[in-house]
Amino acid sequence: MNELHLESNTESEVFEPKPSMVLMTMLLLIGLCAIVGSGLLLLGAHLRGMELQAALEIDEHSSLGSRYFVRAALFVNHTASFLLPALLTLWLFYKKKALKAASLHIAPNLNTLLIGLLFVMSAFPLAQVAFVANKWLVEQFPVLDALVQTEKTTIKLMEGLLVMQSPWEMLASLLVMAIVPALGEELVFRGIGQRKLIEITGKPALGILLTALIFSITHFEIQRFLAIMLLGGVLGLLFHWTKNLWIPIAAHFINNGVQVIITWQNQGKLKELKEGNIEDLPITIVLASAVVFATSGYFLWKERRYTVDG
Repeated sequence: MNELHLESNTESEVFEPKPSMVLMTMLLLIGLCAIVGSGLLLLGAHLRGMELQAALEIDEHSSLGSRYFVRAALFVNHTASFLLPALLTLWLFYKKKALKAASLHIAPNLNTLLIGLLFVMSAFPLAQVAFVANKWLVEQFPVLDALVQTEKTTIKLMEGLLVMQSPWEMLASLLVMAIVPALGEELVFRGIGQRKLIEITGKPALGILLTALIFSITHFEIQRFLAIMLLGGVLGLLFHWTKNLWIPIAAHFINNGVQVIITWQNQGKLKELKEGNIEDLPITIVLASAVVFATSGYFLWKERRYTVDG
């Protein structure tokens, strides 16, 4: 029995991949899948008789077909850049234990899920403060104007995707702007990336910080860099404390999905929503959200010792 036990332990050690190997493999797969995804987008634009850049330029006046093409392009891009590489990485290294390796094998506790969602939602006003500070900093450096102009192109594209003239368009936007990003990005950044960076550095705080930094960089939004990094850190803490990836996935989905649904319900007020000033939040809201954020975070931190990373 002892010999069998030692053999079993040896096999488990052999099949436990090095964190650096997992990360490098995932990065390689992201690159390869992104190339394939770009090829598919070029083919799709060619079939429409257009250059890819022109095919991706939409606004509120674009045709239904153009809007659906861009949604399909966004679906391909997210799938190729995040979801598919993450799934392939998990399959290559963990096979049947892939769900466990990504902390997706256990349904989240309802109370923990609700508190986790409250933790993330209460961070939104704080992220808005970070956005205002970030925007002011960017304005102090004229050399960053080129990046700001590039970001405006992306914002215009997102505004075009939020033109939804039927429930089917709303569902399509919800799929490509909330469901796929929540699954793919959380698998890449929290389920694999953060976990492996913590293993490499041996310091959870550093691993979470590095993951949040990379998370923000990959969004290519200079004016929202600090806000996205803050939310990335919040999602990182949420995963580290709960050891269940379904919770940050749900929080990520709600963060993106609520924006889609609110816009869908206010299609007649798109101009007002676009021009509305949401930068100046009442200090009472910011302080109240900070209290809720700290309280829910403390509960999650306190309960982490009872979390089983099965």
